[in-house]
Amino acid sequence: MTEPKSKRIVRLLGVGFDWEDGHVRMTKGESYDVLMGSHESHEYIQQLLQKIEDELKAKGLMLDDLNPEEFSELVQSIL
Repeated sequence: MTEPKSKRIVRLLGVGFDWEDGHVRMTKGESYDVLMGSHESHEYIQQLLQKIEDELKAKGLMLDDLNPEEFSELVQSIL
């Protein structure tokens, strides 16, 4: 008898390193977190991760359903 696949908690993390204005930015999505960055980079990262999340939902998938190659292909299709 095979054991059922255990689900892992998987989240995407986006970090902006161009944080110079002293403003602490944190955004939490359903399957991602975005930390720091300038207003522009924080917004860009957030939009990208939201597109990934939306694409997964449209396909009826979760992050841990994909292997690294499949995830890479998904991201490339969005970019």
